[in-house]
Amino acid sequence: MNQLFNIDNPVMQFISKIFDLVILNLIFILFSIPVITMGASLCGMYYVSLKIVRGEDPYIWKNFFKAFRQNFKQGTLVWILLLLIFAFLGMDFYILNSQDTVLFAMIRVLLWVICGILFGVFLYIFPVISHFVCSTRQAFKNSVYMIVGFLPYTILMLAISGVILYLCTASSRSFALVIILSGICGHSVVAYTFCIFFDRIFRKYEPDDNTSDSGCDA
Repeated sequence: MNQLFNIDNPVMQFISKIFDLVILNLIFILFSIPVITMGASLCGMYYVSLKIVRGEDPYIWKNFFKAFRQNFKQGTLVWILLLLIFAFLGMDFYILNSQDTVLFAMIRVLLWVICGILFGVFLYIFPVISHFVCSTRQAFKNSVYMIVGFLPYTILMLAISGVILYLCTASSRSFALVIILSGICGHSVVAYTFCIFFDRIFRKYEPDDNTSDSGCDA
């Protein structure tokens, strides 16, 4: 019985990790309520998630707020830029859907490709900002490099995101399930899963004597 409740027991470690992810998820939601702060909140969540993946003591609140504060300006700027770009593409789709010609069909395919690339940037850029010290331009540039350079990981993350989006639209029950899980630990679990990939990606850009807050020249 004592062995079961030993902190080094795999079961206890798993429970502890789930508890950390639940707390992280709640903090992320709280700091994302103003919406405009979503970018900085994503930076904070990915910063802590990567620490959990690497087995470092995450200090959930302390490290989240540290990353949120340090990346607030850059994360907010990137978040607003991406929102504006996606809004612009949405308007383009709305206009193109009213046209039924071969030319406009080809343009729609091109727009879907652009949306896929931009969504890939969305998946990469906030973890990049939270982990590396670099300009916004360099963060965008390196996100694109990583999308292509680590294509298998990119495809896996896009597939996971696609399943979640599908569940959101498949039925009212699946949508409700996604909302409930997102409120408990869904956001942080997805971030943790993605950080398993980001851990392997980022190590290729880190100097040997430092594992975080390094430069990000790709």
